[in-house]
Amino acid sequence: MSVDYYAYLAEKTCPEKVNECGLASGFVDRCLVWFCSDDDAKNDARRCYMKRASGLENLSLPPDLNLDADFSRLPDPSWFGIEVEFTLRSPWYSKDDRPFHVLDNPVRKDRVFGVPFMSAASWKGLLRWACRMQAGLFDHLVKHGMKVDGWKDPAWIIHLFGNEQDESEEFSRGALVFYPTWFSKVSFEVINPHSRKSRAGTQPIYYEVVPAGTEGTLRLLYAPLPGDINNDKVNPVEAIAELLDGITALLETYGISAKRTAGWGTAKVNTCSLFFMKGSWLEKSAGTDDEKEYIPPEDKFKSLMDESGYPIEILLNENGKLISKTQYKKLGESKPCDSNAEFEKFKEWYENHGEKYRRRLSGAVDSEDVPRTVERSFESLAELKRILEDSPEGGAR
Repeated sequence: MSVDYYAYLAEKTCPEKVNECGLASGFVDRCLVWFCSDDDAKNDARRCYMKRASGLENLSLPPDLNLDADFSRLPDPSWFGIEVEFTLRSPWYSKDDRPFHVLDNPVRKDRVFGVPFMSAASWKGLLRWACRMQAGLFDHLVKHGMKVDGWKDPAWIIHLFGNEQDESEEFSRGALVFYPTWFSKVSFEVINPHSRKSRAGTQPIYYEVVPAGTEGTLRLLYAPLPGDINNDKVNPVEAIAELLDGITALLETYGISAKRTAGWGTAKVNTCSLFFMKGSWLEKSAGTDDEKEYIPPEDKFKSLMDESGYPIEILLNENGKLISKTQYKKLGESKPCDSNAEFEKFKEWYENHGEKYRRRLSGAVDSEDVPRTVERSFESLAELKRILEDSPEGGAR
């Protein structure tokens, strides 16, 4: 960027474009200044922030920055990416790291774009813990008075996650690379502590959360350094199979949120995808999705997309995906298409060829000189695990 983005946001008193600065520093800082300027203004400033935050339907990163993980090119046949799409069953909360805020319990958001997210470091820590529980940590705690002393990670956990940070000898970073998960909406939960004497509520405590029903994506890259597999003496297929069990337990049982003991942060796994290099052992074992021949968009379809190849905002729902046929019919005079049938035709084309169209716009056209990454989709993590375990090579190198 050629300008200071923070200064640019600060100029906007009440920005209208959500993707531009919905809950970013410009708006939040102005609410905070208002909050601190006068004791009588505290509640007004807080209500202003909460009204705007709960009214935003599609918080998302600017698509043209391409900040999400891209597994379209992998440099080594032993590397592969995993994407797990899930839907929150209960609210998700992680406290924001801003030192000052109009709320006591704001949810963690990107400082520039104001989009709520779960950091890569949080994923790594929680998944390491879930895998340890799968490996017997709970039984160890029971036998040793709930103390971790004496626990040693099995080889597959060290291979995937590396050593603890305080390990000075034989340090390993781990073969997994984690990416943040971005959420598209926030809402508010209220906890009202009651007095034990009067049994009446005292002072309501507001938590800014990502509400149940919001979708998210966990992205992992398995990228071992040359020689790591042999040095760690592990079978990568067995390690990834154990990891998939850990992911399932973390999302569906333990939860990924703060206040997990209250049931926050549990999720339902929807689908998962595996990305691997064409011609690798994984292609022979897992196969690939049926590839559709690319069909360029009709001229009238181009007016329904922005310059990056994404649908225009009116055609997107709160999760950043194309709206349904029913939702489109409710747009009334705001419909950008001449007919409902034209929208349905565009939607069918976009779902089959939209990604390839965007790649062509960005210049990332497939080249025969570069090994191509292919995708294999699965209905569940259990199906992916079964495919890996049935692999004849077993991931051996």
